[in-house]
Amino acid sequence: MEMRRVLYYLSLREPFGISRSTYSESDTVFVNINGGWGEATSSGFFGETEQSVLELLETVAGMDGLPALDSPEDMADALATRCPEASGAVRAAVDIALWDRAARRAGVPLHQMFGRAWRPAVTSFTIGIAEPAEMLRKVEAAAGFRILKIKLGRNIDRDLEVMAAIRKQVGGERVLRIDANGGWSFDDAVRAVAVLADLGVEYVEQPLARGSLDEMRALRKVSPLPLYADEDIMTSADVVRWADACDGVNIKLMKSGGLTEARRMIAVARGLGLKVMLGGRIESSVGVTAAAHLAPWADSLDLDGMLLIKNDPFEGVQCDDEGNLSMPQRPGLGVLLRNEFAGNFAGW
Repeated sequence: MEMRRVLYYLSLREPFGISRSTYSESDTVFVNINGGWGEATSSGFFGETEQSVLELLETVAGMDGLPALDSPEDMADALATRCPEASGAVRAAVDIALWDRAARRAGVPLHQMFGRAWRPAVTSFTIGIAEPAEMLRKVEAAAGFRILKIKLGRNIDRDLEVMAAIRKQVGGERVLRIDANGGWSFDDAVRAVAVLADLGVEYVEQPLARGSLDEMRALRKVSPLPLYADEDIMTSADVVRWADACDGVNIKLMKSGGLTEARRMIAVARGLGLKVMLGGRIESSVGVTAAAHLAPWADSLDLDGMLLIKNDPFEGVQCDDEGNLSMPQRPGLGVLLRNEFAGNFAGW
């Protein structure tokens, strides 16, 4: 497999906080496989590092007897079987690149190859954890966005205080969604969902720590708000396992291993009556655009990763000041390398 790859550091516009960390930079690895672009953004939470991603991509590139490059689904299954140590991000980079290549060769946008036309789509904009005054400043700066996703999960009292302040600031009509990234105890979550329901929140994502299946089942029984699972949802098997513990799932390409498994997860979720959210990590327009091609099958979108960084080397899906997404109608993913960043890919 002819795979070119380069390590790149995405610089955030502002420090970004979630329940377990705050960071200002995110590493990613771009790959190109015979003209198709892919991306692997690592997560220490899932045991990935930039070095492990690079090493595993090298392993995959050197493997013999893999399926043909024009069979992304066969390749995804082969990597899952023959290289089980390959993380979700590693498999995602290969899978995204092969789907980009396939749709480019077919001369159509990827979502069209998947069977649907593009339709109007709206993403939420994420407000990371910070001091309350700083979070309110960020909310004001995002005044045009119709949907805000608020990160919580470090301190329950402060969480509820800042949410009351945010609701007061934005008024009653703005859609607010919550992501605790597993930061609450069961008792804190019970308390939180009751207050957040009174504040008109739409739903709560990952209220409890990863692996808290029984507690999520119990929480769902008493929650007045829909609950979404994220950190626990990696594959379609996880969707089945968690179906009675949540109302929806957050599908991310870097967790699932790419578009192939993500599409299977959507089908399984639909069959089980679950809502589907498409999300992502801090990614460039390669990863975000790839996920956006699945937007016609989703109920809600959290695809703002490219808005949070200041050195995106690619142009892809576009987002206006209200959160409306527009997809380039170029073949494949539709992404283009920006001229000013071409030097980072010298020698390709």
